[in-house]
Amino acid sequence: MKTPSIKKAALLGGEPILSKKPGHFPWPVGGQQEKEAVRRVLHSGKWGTLGKECAEFAAKYAEFCQAKHALPVINGTTAIELILRGLGIGYGDEVIVPPYTFTASVHAIVLTGATPVFADIELDTFCLSATAVEKAITPRTRAILGVYVGGRPFDVDALGAVADKHGIPLIEDAAQAHGSEWKSRRVGSLGKAAAFSFQNSKNLSGGEGGAVTTNDDELYRRMWSIHHNGRSWNSADMTSVCLGTNARLAEWQCAILLEQMKRPDTCFEARSRAAARLDDALGKMPFVSVMKKDERITRNSYHLYCFRYHAEALGNLPRSVFVRAVQAEYVADISEGYCQPIYEMEMLYSDDFKRMTGRTFENPKERLPNNETIAHKEGCWIYQSSLLGTDDDTDRIIQAFEKVADNAEELKHAFA
Repeated sequence: MKTPSIKKAALLGGEPILSKKPGHFPWPVGGQQEKEAVRRVLHSGKWGTLGKECAEFAAKYAEFCQAKHALPVINGTTAIELILRGLGIGYGDEVIVPPYTFTASVHAIVLTGATPVFADIELDTFCLSATAVEKAITPRTRAILGVYVGGRPFDVDALGAVADKHGIPLIEDAAQAHGSEWKSRRVGSLGKAAAFSFQNSKNLSGGEGGAVTTNDDELYRRMWSIHHNGRSWNSADMTSVCLGTNARLAEWQCAILLEQMKRPDTCFEARSRAAARLDDALGKMPFVSVMKKDERITRNSYHLYCFRYHAEALGNLPRSVFVRAVQAEYVADISEGYCQPIYEMEMLYSDDFKRMTGRTFENPKERLPNNETIAHKEGCWIYQSSLLGTDDDTDRIIQAFEKVADNAEELKHAFA
């Protein structure tokens, strides 16, 4: 039984910490400057097809990523696919990828005809393990696709060493990592090429959209041709010199993204401050493990604040109930993360997969114990929009964790 001083959890009928879901964390953040940008495009008469706004955004985003080239495209999935196609990867090839990622990372591989090969993740980073990658390499391996989960850079040194050893490219899936840094170098400039997303929830948002970055001139030209219906690099000739598609981003989105680029530093500072405060408090709770500190990560964009939940420390209160209980306090948007591994999804066992890759997919979970633990038992995250408040807002998140812990026994009896 709870002592009288312990407040009843909102999920049990008690008063929530906040009376309603906080409305002071809107995302995306837009204002007059974005309205003016849209108006500018509207009156320009040039709404698409490699216009002025896209050219300016490409130049500024390349500079932001400390990369030589940036190419705006329609979404992050297409960005990965363009990189793979630009590298000549396709049918019969294998691409190593972590299972703890959004499905787009895998869709893009299969859409080229290549086969995704899953390598396990690290428990204390949720990112791809270099040791596991080494074990997953075969004569068919053509690339390693590392994912910056939640904005945290993976171990670029370790994965880069494996890639160099085997003479294969390291590709960055940086969809969640705008502005993150490894040893003071921006993601997007650390591998052969990088893919970004500007989807609605991302730290840099255009509603939809994506980009590729690279320092490789020849790869950039090939990707440019593919994204522009296979046309010859920087030519007005409408003849296709390679198989391509229309992956061009519209002027509307690039104009908005140019304005959004003026905002990230303020939001970055808020997220970093909140994450540090959460690390300090949650790291002392026996039912939480925060992510491993790594001095080589000089900037983390914190698209997600990731942590591990240990049910056994709260009397085996299920993760799902813990998350629901925190949500009910209206202090943060919290999730169980990627709780269904991609290798359990129907798409990999479909006729489409077999037709596109020429192979039958076999469930690899036996060699992915860390992913099994994070996906099914321990993985959790807090969404970036919940990290944009004041210190008091962050303290209310901490208070919610404590309140749920105090009510763990009754929550288990009521919902487990």
